Amino acid sequence: MQEAAVMPDLLAGHPRYRKLNDLNEGTFGVVMLALDITTNEQVAIKLLERGAGISRGVVREVLNHRLCVAHPNIVQFREIFLTNKHLAIVMEYASGGDMFDYVIKNKGSGPGEGLHEDLARGFFQQLILALDFCQKLGIANRDIKLENTLLSEGQPLPQVKLCDFGYSKNEFVDSRPKSVSGTPDYIAPEILLNDHYDGKTADIWSCGVMLYVMLTAVLPFAKRGDDRANNLVRLQQLFPRIVAGQYQPPRRASDACKDLLKRMLTPDPNNRITAPEIMQHPWFVVNLDPATMQMNAQLLQRAVPPQVQTPEQIEAIVKQARVAQAAVSPNWAEGL
Repeated sequence: MQEAAVMPDLLAGHPRYRKLNDLNEGTFGVVMLALDITTNEQVAIKLLERGAGISRGVVREVLNHRLCVAHPNIVQFREIFLTNKHLAIVMEYASGGDMFDYVIKNKGSGPGEGLHEDLARGFFQQLILALDFCQKLGIANRDIKLENTLLSEGQPLPQVKLCDFGYSKNEFVDSRPKSVSGTPDYIAPEILLNDHYDGKTADIWSCGVMLYVMLTAVLPFAKRGDDRANNLVRLQQLFPRIVAGQYQPPRRASDACKDLLKRMLTPDPNNRITAPEIMQHPWFVVNLDPATMQMNAQLLQRAVPPQVQTPEQIEAIVKQARVAQAAVSPNWAEGL
């Protein structure tokens, strides 16, 4: 049996970060687990190959992520720096895996039986707190799904950590979204129907899909026999069900939970529930500490810490990253 190829150490020689392990690899680049030797803390580092592939969207991703640095339910942005061949984005490491794996490992044994409703609510409350914080900053994530929701070990519940701002837009800076982005099963109807749409309202739909999956361990608009290998074909199969808001309500969910789901998975975005309305819904507020409800308002009063790179520094580093490869050894200090 042939052993999997070991990726080269792309951090070799860095004075602050030491590679520990490979975490993920895809068309976007690679993600590795590293040790910050100045704090003895583990971090995740995403490495994007330098050159023309470093688009303006990368600046947008990093700047939007940077704005959310204070929130405990969003993976914390640390810094960016350059190597000879890569742009490196350093983030908090969430050691508990992702929400998808958690649901699969902890779902009930019966058909359509996901997490217990109280457990799903605890995770969902954290997710909406993160979403509401982003939206108050003008940020639409545009790719919310279980796989992009990480978990950090905690008691009594693992802590939810929203991540991946690769498709994000900020309404105070960017144009209104018009491209089809995200994962087919989580895409809101207006993304498929309109030239332009409100990314924040579309994120509410995606969170509704997430809640449904947490409760049932199945996707609301999927059916047996759908093509899972081809996203375009899959979208064509899902399209009529998504546009019609055609799904089977979770059999084991309470009436209050079903009501919230119905209001989130409303096909008309003008009639869809908003994040502040979700946070006032009777099902959402169960067992939620009043101080937690005030957390976002308090965090929004805080400035981004001064030790975090400024937007100007970030834009300068990303601009350098568009040069395919440095002719000399990297200046590691640029990112420190």
